[in-house]
Amino acid sequence: MTPTGIYVPIVTPFDGQGQINVEELRSLLTSMIESGVSGFVAAGTTGEGYALSFDERRLILTTIVDCVDGVVPVFCGVGGMSTHEAVDQALLAKRSGITGLMLAAPAYCLPTESELATHVTNVVNSVELPTVLYDYPDRTGVSFTRAVLEKVAGDELVVGIKEASGDLTRIAWLGEDFSDQLAIVCGTDLDSPAFLDAGVNCWIGGMANLLPAAHVAMLDANQREVIFATISPILRFIELGDYNAKVKAGMNALGAHVGAPRAPLESFETNVSGLAELTLLLADAGKWAPRFT
Repeated sequence: MTPTGIYVPIVTPFDGQGQINVEELRSLLTSMIESGVSGFVAAGTTGEGYALSFDERRLILTTIVDCVDGVVPVFCGVGGMSTHEAVDQALLAKRSGITGLMLAAPAYCLPTESELATHVTNVVNSVELPTVLYDYPDRTGVSFTRAVLEKVAGDELVVGIKEASGDLTRIAWLGEDFSDQLAIVCGTDLDSPAFLDAGVNCWIGGMANLLPAAHVAMLDANQREVIFATISPILRFIELGDYNAKVKAGMNALGAHVGAPRAPLESFETNVSGLAELTLLLADAGKWAPRFT
């Protein structure tokens, strides 16, 4: 199963005591499906998967699968710091009824190209679920290089690669060398026009939590330029730093109740001038930044 359309790496809403707000999560999922999104990624970067306990991860996955009820696919972010941890996360995802995986390189340990390829093979074989690789070297320390992809792209379960490296030259050679094996997925919000104009038809963007209808509408080439011009100031502001905190603050400003990111990250809402700027940018976006209901 190759993902297409807009997939939301759904935020994990926390209540005032720092516990998962299950009812708010259900509300967000329903709202985003009504906005026309094509699927979700649970426990991804924007979902703070790195900050969830195993039991919390189970609660998130089962809640999303139950709420979505097969209407759209649900992938699960898998990472960790070792193959053992990634396999445990993948097995939990399969038991929870998840459609597929979004697999990042293990963080901190800096595997070689050969080791990273073996890691992918071992995780994918452990569950036999469709898997999108997640190329995000700024967070993991290593990239899914051409050499790695040559080793794993032949696996029919490795169906795509989410490009969040920021290196736009990868779009061309990935398309030229691996288009018959891997779908390219846009993973950098501010660069989305470059991906979509190149024929990429899937975007997994953290800011789709905040602007789901705008993301969906940007798939239409006839509307893309105008919509991007409207929302790009928001995308640019959020990508300057404090990404997860800003996304959550923006959602709260629009009427959601997602709380703050988990420590060590701090709430952006304590940044009075920054929050005022974000709120103004959202107001300027008009209908593309509607309030949550």
